[in-house]
Amino acid sequence: MSDACSARHDLAAAHRMAVHDGLAEGTWNHFSLMLDERRMLITPANRHWSLIGPDDLLLVDDDLAAARAIGLQFYIGYRIHYPLHEARPDARAALHAHPPYATALSLLDDDELLPASQTSAHFHGRIAYNDAYDGFGDPERQGERIAEALGDKSVLFLRGHGVVVVGRTLHEAYQDLYLLELACRTQLLALSTGRPLRVFDAADVDGMSHGDDGGEDARRHFDAMAELIGAAAPEAAA
Repeated sequence: MSDACSARHDLAAAHRMAVHDGLAEGTWNHFSLMLDERRMLITPANRHWSLIGPDDLLLVDDDLAAARAIGLQFYIGYRIHYPLHEARPDARAALHAHPPYATALSLLDDDELLPASQTSAHFHGRIAYNDAYDGFGDPERQGERIAEALGDKSVLFLRGHGVVVVGRTLHEAYQDLYLLELACRTQLLALSTGRPLRVFDAADVDGMSHGDDGGEDARRHFDAMAELIGAAAPEAAA
């Protein structure tokens, strides 16, 4: 399987996995993956994520007129993702979703994900927060605004508007989105008791080693989840 075909297969699988994992919102939101410096694969408009296959993904580049001609709903997503990739060339994958628990946390006056669990500690120092709602802003500049708010972080909480997660690979970005939602769910469940959270000491969090195995753990997690939903790569299923 060629690199481009493999990228299409994995990105399509990520959409269907997001439905399985409760991260998707019907036909809305967008996942994107850069194939090279100019070409981007991205979610099509008006197709339920559970039905997205490799051939449904749209291949676009920096041609604004061509992207605009596809339709407004698609163009809004394009104008979020393409400028974000341009600003962060290290972020080959960019996932924008409205998962329920992460979005719920973004609604709170104090929307910080605290290092109170092993999972949330994974994100220590990797999260940015956008204090201004940006859901209905000028789409021509939305991607630039999101990129500026994200900075050099991996996760951006959009106030009342879900999250953006970026990664060097699709597998790393998807694993972070998956773990982020679990961490937000755990924090909100703990807060629902009305009792205070016990947050890890800064020294303990700084000492937690998450390692960098080149993304192999994320790749294994992604492949296992893809197999679970029947979306394993053809060569893996052979």
